[in-house]
Amino acid sequence: MSATQQSGPGGAPVMALDRIVLMANQIGDFFAPYPPERRAEGIRNHLRTYWDPRMRQELLALIASGGAGLAPHVVEGAKLLEDETQKKPGYYGPPKA
Repeated sequence: MSATQQSGPGGAPVMALDRIVLMANQIGDFFAPYPPERRAEGIRNHLRTYWDPRMRQELLALIASGGAGLAPHVVEGAKLLEDETQKKPGYYGPPKA
């Protein structure tokens, strides 16, 4: 298996890592015009709602190893996923005023 592929259960490839980076950056591009807090939460919400847990794990592993190829605001939004693993799941919407 090449360095650009992830492994799922049993070592089977799930998706090429460069594809994960491309998709994450596309999500980041969509939310780029938003204010910083809403941008990060929008990225997090999209990843949490639409991405397979294995894809999220691979994205977080990439970030832990330096986040090569990811836009800084994508890293910021994805890191909110890490914070959730330490807390009880709760509100998914925009920030409460």
